[in-house]
Amino acid sequence: MILNLEEQHKQCLYPEVRIIAGAAAGSGTVIFCEPTPDEEGMWDAYVVTNEHVVDGLIEIKKKWNPVLKREIKSDFLGHPDVEVFRYAYLSRKVGASSYQADIVAYDKELDLALLMVRSPTQFKHIADMYPENMGDVKAFMPVWNVGCGLGGPPAITAGFISAFGIDIENEDYMLVTAPSIFGNSGGGTFLQETGQFIGIPARISVVLLGWSADAVTHLGFSIPIERVYRFLREQVFDFIFDETRTSKHCEEDREAKRKQDLLRRIDAEGPASDNINPQPSGQYW
Repeated sequence: MILNLEEQHKQCLYPEVRIIAGAAAGSGTVIFCEPTPDEEGMWDAYVVTNEHVVDGLIEIKKKWNPVLKREIKSDFLGHPDVEVFRYAYLSRKVGASSYQADIVAYDKELDLALLMVRSPTQFKHIADMYPENMGDVKAFMPVWNVGCGLGGPPAITAGFISAFGIDIENEDYMLVTAPSIFGNSGGGTFLQETGQFIGIPARISVVLLGWSADAVTHLGFSIPIERVYRFLREQVFDFIFDETRTSKHCEEDREAKRKQDLLRRIDAEGPASDNINPQPSGQYW
């Protein structure tokens, strides 16, 4: 069943946010919101985006560890601003609320980051994540890209899924013909028929012509939703899609992994590893 106009707005436009990360700007998609554990009247909303959108706020430094009695590399994370838009008459932007967010997980190789916003109001519009197995998603299916191109408010472009399995830096991407431009990074690719969130616009093609470089805006590369599930599972934020898990369970598991890592460092012979997170999952410290 094809979505009506109101459903299209609620499922594809309203979950999109603008992210300001220092001098950089990009997009994000709200994928979860729950009451803050043990804090009445507050809500925790989670926004997925590209790592490169917030990369300027991630700094790796050496820091003295009093347990290991040596310096280890640690990450120091800035706080991006997440802007949530308000609308009238479905489509008319009438304002925005800005929230300071925490970068709670990131992985440079997967080009994904997860932000958390703590708010006194519930984020009511959450993207409907497509199931992890994308076997039913095919070429020729019509899609929308929604994001804050050139730093503006969220805008919608239409196109089709064109190809799968595009290898870029050893990771798979989907090729879509819904136009994208700088600032769309971190936004959402949605199936037009169902409004389901199937990917994240991350890259565009650039052609060198003489002394200039022209963006090929109608050929963009989106991260498939399968990689988002992989990222959330590896970073132990699987409560976002697994109803049998809670944020408290995941927090306890992340803390246990940190302690295990610390014990391995203490027991290891020779100099400590410079890797901030030796787990293959990416950085969650």
